[in-house]
Amino acid sequence: MIKSTLTIILLFALSFQSYCQLDTVHLLSPTGNYTVGTSVYEWTDESREMKIRPEFTQKRVIISQFWYPVDSDSNLINAPYGSLSKDYQKTLTNSFLRASIAQEIDKVPLVLIVPGRGTERFLYTTIAEELASQGFVVASVDMPEIGYVLYQDGFTLYPSDDFKTPSGMMAGPYERVDAFFEKPTEMGYQDLLFVINKITELNTYVFDSKITLRNIGVFGHSLGGRIAGELTAKSEKVKALATMEGIPPRDVRYEGKIVVPSLMMCGSGTLKYAVDNYNSFIDNRNSIIYMTELVDFGHNSMTDNPYIYPKNFGYEIDPKKALEISRTLLTDFFKEYLLGETGFYEKNKDMEFVKMVKNQ
Repeated sequence: MIKSTLTIILLFALSFQSYCQLDTVHLLSPTGNYTVGTSVYEWTDESREMKIRPEFTQKRVIISQFWYPVDSDSNLINAPYGSLSKDYQKTLTNSFLRASIAQEIDKVPLVLIVPGRGTERFLYTTIAEELASQGFVVASVDMPEIGYVLYQDGFTLYPSDDFKTPSGMMAGPYERVDAFFEKPTEMGYQDLLFVINKITELNTYVFDSKITLRNIGVFGHSLGGRIAGELTAKSEKVKALATMEGIPPRDVRYEGKIVVPSLMMCGSGTLKYAVDNYNSFIDNRNSIIYMTELVDFGHNSMTDNPYIYPKNFGYEIDPKKALEISRTLLTDFFKEYLLGETGFYEKNKDMEFVKMVKNQ
């Protein structure tokens, strides 16, 4: 069940527990017409540093994983899930390693995935594979100190405790929450700018100049939603914003700095905490905003984790159903606002979402 309404989410810290996968799990098959290719790139930003330990820093190293449409070929090699992660060795993907982008495609929109605090880029593989099968190029970004980053040499960098929400802060006032997340938001925003510049280079020699880098969609989860909102407000290249239980920064909300269509999604369990904060975004809007309550969803239901490890999550919704709903919502949204295909969202753009909530 999905219903449109007004809501917001508090930014939850994710636990960094280790899993042990006993059974083989195959991710949901994509529904689009294209076979999906994937590749991973590790880049060093020489202009900035990352904290390895309190007394030790190095140049900032960022990992991005791409999923994109490819031509079907019997010689394709299946891609692993999670690369070096021991927690996901028995998870099977629908992607193929280092295949060439589909020749029949001309201009392809880019969708950036901005993970939540403590999550890895590959936990959004089901969504990424679906978007790629529909004709998008997708890049999910591991952000050091914000996310959980497993580098190609095997080194693991855990999220910084500097960005772990202090006990009691989420009780309010929300201005304190906004202030607390200013530093990681700026850090993540700079990471995304760096990645977009690197994609500009890749576009020439890897993607045959097929990516339209002035037609970008962004999907952010939790803290990633705040970072995605910052990028959307500051970059004219971003044409559509979607978030799951994440809200743009305070100045972006109150000053109406986002001028492109936005899709705000939230699990029903957080709705009661959140209306006033999303109102600060809605009441000052300069664009279409779709507010969607995801009934029985949990904070991580749009990631692969509950599907791979169902016993570790107590969400009411079936994990498979949650992923099916999630990828449909995102695919339809980005198809409409990046590809210009009229569908559900365009037909319902005049709905009075704000009135619906305030009159409840």
